Amino acid sequence: MKYLLFLLLSLSVACNRQAPKAPEPDSASLMSLVENGLRATVHFEDDSSWNIEQRMAHYGVPGVSIAVIQDSKIHWSKTYGVMDKDTKQPVTSTTLFQAGSISKPVAAYGALTMLQSGLLSLDQPVNNYLRTWKIPDNQFTEKKAVTLEHLVSNIGRLSVDGFLGYNIFEEVPNLVQVLDGSKPANSPAIRVDKLPGESFRYSGGGYCVMQQMMIDQAGTSFPEILKVRILNPLQMNHSTYEQPLASDKIESAATGYLPDGSMTKGKRHTYPEMAAAGLWTTAEDLAKFAIDIQLSVAAKRNAVLSTQMVNQMLTPVIDDFIGLGIFIDSKGGEIYFGHGGWDEGFSSEMTAHKDRGYGVVILTNSNHPDFIAELIRSVAQTYNWKNYLPPLYTKMELDLKELDPYFGRYRFSSNQIATIYTDNNRLFIRYPRSPAEELFRIDDNLYVRKEREKLVTFLINSADSLRYLVFLDEGQRDKIEYQYPIMNESEKVPYEWIADGNYDQALKAFQQLYNENASDPDIQESQINVIGYQLLEQNEVDKAIDVFQINVALYPKSSNTYDSLGEAYLKSGNTDLAIKNYAKSLELNPENETARKVLKEQGAL
Repeated sequence: MKYLLFLLLSLSVACNRQAPKAPEPDSASLMSLVENGLRATVHFEDDSSWNIEQRMAHYGVPGVSIAVIQDSKIHWSKTYGVMDKDTKQPVTSTTLFQAGSISKPVAAYGALTMLQSGLLSLDQPVNNYLRTWKIPDNQFTEKKAVTLEHLVSNIGRLSVDGFLGYNIFEEVPNLVQVLDGSKPANSPAIRVDKLPGESFRYSGGGYCVMQQMMIDQAGTSFPEILKVRILNPLQMNHSTYEQPLASDKIESAATGYLPDGSMTKGKRHTYPEMAAAGLWTTAEDLAKFAIDIQLSVAAKRNAVLSTQMVNQMLTPVIDDFIGLGIFIDSKGGEIYFGHGGWDEGFSSEMTAHKDRGYGVVILTNSNHPDFIAELIRSVAQTYNWKNYLPPLYTKMELDLKELDPYFGRYRFSSNQIATIYTDNNRLFIRYPRSPAEELFRIDDNLYVRKEREKLVTFLINSADSLRYLVFLDEGQRDKIEYQYPIMNESEKVPYEWIADGNYDQALKAFQQLYNENASDPDIQESQINVIGYQLLEQNEVDKAIDVFQINVALYPKSSNTYDSLGEAYLKSGNTDLAIKNYAKSLELNPENETARKVLKEQGAL
């Protein structure tokens, strides 16, 4: 009996020794996986991954700083590349990057501390708190006043989405000049031009209003407000909202580089629009901010805001993707929060899970958000972020005969289409002015692109017998998200006449669209201008001129339309017509400094 007990005990010990618990991967191993796991949006079983150096070279990203969050702590951080391509000075953990629009959630955090201490209210008119400047009253504000909730959640319907900043050779306006769009500001006046609270419209202008309100209530400078209320309590010791940077910080500041690889003029721009775009920071500092949100939600620490206030910040306002100063992304019920940033020569991203304790911050001194997205996907894959990535797909053989009824053009809106076609036995979808995207079959009548998560299918509607291009969500394959009808061969959207080089017919089509519904998004001045600049960037100068001419015809009282047409003529080498249009732009808006500068350069002023 004793022998039997001894034998059983020995076997038990032996089994335990043969099956030890697998050790947790250390940070160095996980770091290596992240560095070598960069990938496209959609990943197939036979796809290889890229390493970080390959993709930095591919995009032309000079420098990167990353901080990975695990268990609401900084698990590891690392820097790559150089902060300046000329000096070859390497990026370090204390190198300062411009955070761009990630300035907004940090600034909103500061505003919420003032709300928490009774200095501000979320639902009272902001004009009650503004002293130095007030939002001008108009037909929209008379119906509904703008509140702090409107400003931080981008539903105040204020104009001006973003800002260009000012290089070292330009005069920098004060905040009131920015708010009024007066010299030397290079952005329009910030005004309410639609009913506040109705829907989301991204507005850096709204954050400038919030910045002035906070200054008026605190009685001190904006950088000081954020330093005392946020940066110091969270030990974001290298961060500042100083614009321009103080001389003792300049040596730590990275040089910015534009998408074409050229240096930002003067190395970096100054942003008096501090709440919207003015934060200088490091990856580790921003990670501390994301961690504080996580810890406050979990009621483990409340360094600056209460758990109730942080939960309110992460509660959707009108639209389910925006809270109080921060974007919210529900991926199959898993809640992620974050914000992206873009200043001249700098791009960044911060994303973290609300209550699972993981996340990442990535800062770069170039404007290549696609690179950042690839790196985030590598982190998500390595750390097994729940529901963050689409599944791993297997490519299946195409049945082109089955697809034959669905080849053609599909109408997305009044002026937007997509074309489904085959080339060399491969299936593609193409949008005007964009590269074609290959569609891969992953199931019966189900396709996916490497560049996008939305699934693609086709159907014939039993009600109208029309063929449709359909987009589905991977998490809800049975739920139709978007459905677009196929077009007859004789049908054309207005832009297709531009593509065909038929200006007269294009003008007629745009005018007809305008007359039928002047509020149609596709016919708005800003949207038409986007098309023109897309063509200009692709060196389709003649077509760009056609588009800008149509915009002038539809909006003859807009200084901006003549300015854009003048720019296109200048690029084409037709200086006479460029001068004529810039002069008209300046006549309509005497504060158009761009037009004035060009006219002086051309000897026309």
